[in-house]
Amino acid sequence: ALPISAKEQAERERIAREQAAREQADRERAEQAAAIGKVVDEYIIKIRAKIRHNIIMPANVANEARAEFSVTLLPGGGVLQAKLLRTSGSELYDSAVERAILKSDPLPLPPDVKLFNRFRNLKLSFKPVE
Repeated sequence: ALPISAKEQAERERIAREQAAREQADRERAEQAAAIGKVVDEYIIKIRAKIRHNIIMPANVANEARAEFSVTLLPGGGVLQAKLLRTSGSELYDSAVERAILKSDPLPLPPDVKLFNRFRNLKLSFKPVE
């Protein structure tokens, strides 16, 4: 093997340092993304719980009925719009869920306003038994 020059050695070390720095930055981004994901998941659970609490259950709704809504929020958690995306098959249940969404205004949001874009447009589904 040919001996490597000091210049080549320095270049190899620089490349290794850059690679290590990139890997560290990737790890930090992954950890931050996981932390943000955890906060988002916690608040989706809080939002669903608040809405679920406000659903006034109509009689005779099948347990497997599932209503899916697109909910558009304002900063601060105000409900701008609740739009039915997929009917549960029960008009009464769909309406009960929509009323519950509107009654739940404002919905809980994380204090970090930078996370609002994760909540501006939510797709939420509800079943009578969950």
